[in-house]
Amino acid sequence: MIRPMTCPTCEKELPVEINGESNLFPFCSKRCKEIDLLRWMKGEYALVEPMTIDDLLQAEQQQEWESE
Repeated sequence: MIRPMTCPTCEKELPVEINGESNLFPFCSKRCKEIDLLRWMKGEYALVEPMTIDDLLQAEQQQEWESE
């Protein structure tokens, strides 16, 4: 059975009229869409990329320079 899509903000099932063509998609309402935007603006969400050992060493070195 195919699971119905849910809103990423409130986790309610998306109404049938909201699909990939809708300006609200993937949210169930304008309110949920704006809550998501606010969370991005407040820094509650972040895009994180994996760090290599070189990245960690460079960050550590940068912190040492800033503390001097």
